[in-house]
Amino acid sequence: MSELWFTADLHLGHANIISYCHRPFLSEAEKERVRIDSRRAGNISPETVQRHDDALLEAINDRVAEGDTLWILGDFCLGSYEEAAAYRSRIRCRHVHFVRGNHDLSSYDELFDRVLDQGMIKHQKQKIWLNHYPMRSWDKAFHGAWHLYGHVHGRLQEEDAEQPRLLVRDVGVDATGYVPVSFPELVEYMKPREKAFRAWKASLGEQVSSSRA
Repeated sequence: MSELWFTADLHLGHANIISYCHRPFLSEAEKERVRIDSRRAGNISPETVQRHDDALLEAINDRVAEGDTLWILGDFCLGSYEEAAAYRSRIRCRHVHFVRGNHDLSSYDELFDRVLDQGMIKHQKQKIWLNHYPMRSWDKAFHGAWHLYGHVHGRLQEEDAEQPRLLVRDVGVDATGYVPVSFPELVEYMKPREKAFRAWKASLGEQVSSSRA
């Protein structure tokens, strides 16, 4: 049976993102430059960029089967259409869908089966709102729709943890250990959040009842 997967923020071919996000592919000399200043770390070598790209693509191919479905929620790569096409050809999964990110060229659209700026999908009766950017309110949020996002490279994880009733998840590689996330993994992640969400909704009903008493 085929599986559904999600990832974001691969930034294939993007040297600066490796230093800015402290991705674990730097040489020792590059690590020292990044330690001093992650935004002005000097040149990241082509060998490091290739090591980064190979690792992320291998992680997809290791987990996602050819007949599965993969959603990439933006920032696929930094480069021309031809470079993006070369990266796409290295992903064995046949059914790859795409949510546009701020680094993506419009020409990338034709490399993917389905392309959105943002939108709702439904899988096993679960509605999921997809956007490259994190949101705090989205379509059907009050009715239990999940929201998956990228863009922020894990920087909202603490905030998400502090708001357990929000049915949200950063699926960008910096927040997932550089691997795609499966739908069953999301189900497990959302279970305690859905419990908190239901308790919050129930409390709203109690507040309304009290105000009418």
